[in-house]
Amino acid sequence: MKITVEVCEIYKTIQGEGFLIGSPVTLVRFQGCNIYCSWCDTKYAIPKKEDTKRDLYEVLEEIEKLGREHILITGGEPFYHQSLLPFTAALIRRNHFVQIETNGTLWIEGFELLDRKKLYFSVSPKYSVDYKIHPAFQKYCDELKFVVDDNLTLEVLLRDEFLPLVKEKKLILQPEGNKEKYLHKSLKLIDKLLQLGLYARLIPQLHKLVNLP
Repeated sequence: MKITVEVCEIYKTIQGEGFLIGSPVTLVRFQGCNIYCSWCDTKYAIPKKEDTKRDLYEVLEEIEKLGREHILITGGEPFYHQSLLPFTAALIRRNHFVQIETNGTLWIEGFELLDRKKLYFSVSPKYSVDYKIHPAFQKYCDELKFVVDDNLTLEVLLRDEFLPLVKEKKLILQPEGNKEKYLHKSLKLIDKLLQLGLYARLIPQLHKLVNLP
């Protein structure tokens, strides 16, 4: 049976966000997202289009030609697509390290069976859905990244579903648009967390600072 993936972009770049910042990656972008965020920096959050569907094995061959082990899957929202599971499994079989950036609201059964040493989940909860995440990510989240804007509060960071991840030092604060006022807000949030015996890292968007795609 032919498998298609809703991929609209594939290119080499540097990971610009999170704990793996600076890593050379092949970025694979899925088209379409299940939610809307006013500050979203990508046009690929718009609904799926038929012309983005491509044969899975053709996409894999294009990725192999770029020659990078670290594959960054982003969107849109990758978990919006059931094809994400067979695509990720195929990449892991080819000895790739796969990082998936997700808003955390969706989950696909079967991911828990994949090799966790080759799989990394970067979860970024969104204000537009009250920062809700699927329960699976309380177990499988590798980094918990919040965009710091006017909406984010300390109370959100201390919610029951996030607190265990914060205690594991998986929390990242990312100033929205690298704006100065959100940088200062991030620093204040970190100070408050430290006073509670907790920890967070402030990591801006590197690719915007150095003008990479």
